[in-house]
Amino acid sequence: MKHLVKIALLATLLLSAPTAEAHKEKIVEQSNETRPEWIGHTTSTTIAITEVAPTLAEAQERAINSIRQHIINSVAVNISANELLFTRQISQNGTHNITHDYTSAIRSEAAKLPFVSNISLSNASDIYWVRIYSKTSKEYRYEYSVCYPFDKATRTELVNSFLAIDNAKYKELVRLREGVATITNLDEIALAINSLDELHNYFFDETRRNEASTIKKNYLALYPQIGIEIEEEEAGKCIYSLRIAGRRVTTSIPVRLRSESAIEMTVKALEGNRYQLTYNPEYASRQDINTIEIIYPFGAVKVARTITFNAPKDKR
Repeated sequence: MKHLVKIALLATLLLSAPTAEAHKEKIVEQSNETRPEWIGHTTSTTIAITEVAPTLAEAQERAINSIRQHIINSVAVNISANELLFTRQISQNGTHNITHDYTSAIRSEAAKLPFVSNISLSNASDIYWVRIYSKTSKEYRYEYSVCYPFDKATRTELVNSFLAIDNAKYKELVRLREGVATITNLDEIALAINSLDELHNYFFDETRRNEASTIKKNYLALYPQIGIEIEEEEAGKCIYSLRIAGRRVTTSIPVRLRSESAIEMTVKALEGNRYQLTYNPEYASRQDINTIEIIYPFGAVKVARTITFNAPKDKR
């Protein structure tokens, strides 16, 4: 009999514990009189989250961040589950490289999508919050709940937006790779290098990052290949061209001219990616070798060619 009494007493204590605990907290303020049924129930068309913070502003901020992270994770998981992206085959020179696009890296890029950036409480389906006072800690807290619309169609749209951006980035990489062998304007080298740095920072897989680095090296290797070819020469004039692999190229970088015996030196661009240097040899020496140095500075690389000329025949 005593044993049954102890069991009954224990059951009474267990049942009364939650009630006692509940009495230690009190709702002192709430946004609505009735607690919504959607709290704690995320569906196929909505996200339901609840965040807790000491202040209402902090609870709102945490709620926004939580919704944003939920959507980012959903996009990243769906992209990673896409076999065409997760196991990507990049064909180059007859070989195939397998690329693994890691979900954690995709998250950082998905966070930049306009939809994610524009997440706002003003777009929420419903909001409910309560302010609670704890008699135990003598502190207040806010429990902030948000019901946010996010259906399959929206998720698919975000995934497609991400893939469109990613595919455009890779097409740009291919364009730059093919452009190394056909470049005709030396200014494009610096532009290509800047673009490749941006692509390297964007790519979240090792294969494409390595490819961007390799292509950048190929562009940098073009500078030492630049040469100056003299095409025509006569007294007071020289026509020349800048060349890579035998083809004429041009640049907007100003030429530097250096000479101790020529004056009034000027260079102008001609048709067909050629340049004309004109100068006055009036003070040229008959005893020494007269030279003009043509210099193009491309960063740390200096491309130069020296031409020689004679003093005018009628000079006394």
